[in-house]
Amino acid sequence: ILARYLLMLSFNNCLDVARHLPYLFHVITFLVCTGPLSLRASLHGLVINIIHSLCTCTKPTFSEETRRVLNLSLDEFSLPKFYLLFGISKVKSAAVTAFRSSYRHLPGERWHTVERSFSAGAGSDRERLSLTSLETITDALL
Repeated sequence: ILARYLLMLSFNNCLDVARHLPYLFHVITFLVCTGPLSLRASLHGLVINIIHSLCTCTKPTFSEETRRVLNLSLDEFSLPKFYLLFGISKVKSAAVTAFRSSYRHLPGERWHTVERSFSAGAGSDRERLSLTSLETITDALL
């Protein structure tokens, strides 16, 4: 849920991504190879929103070369290669998947968690992510 809040706050730079960039990238690299599909899709969306915010923000100002690199990074993170690295290669829309609920509610129950797929190996949406994937993502973020 907190990753989804970060995702929403990063849209239109409501999070002041330039100021919080090291912390955001730390959270992303810490969680990128964990959790259910919706968490991994949220983290991918967070990266996209961060780069987009940096491309469009007015403060700090970036050189044209830096803006060009940011635009190329935005294109690169949207490639199927990065969907695979984030473990979301089988989704049609990462944005929709990020907000898909990982909870099921039984009729008559209010906000009672019936199923939660945050534990390792649980759920059918698992893709095996290697340290090489983490390394590639971290290098791209750097």
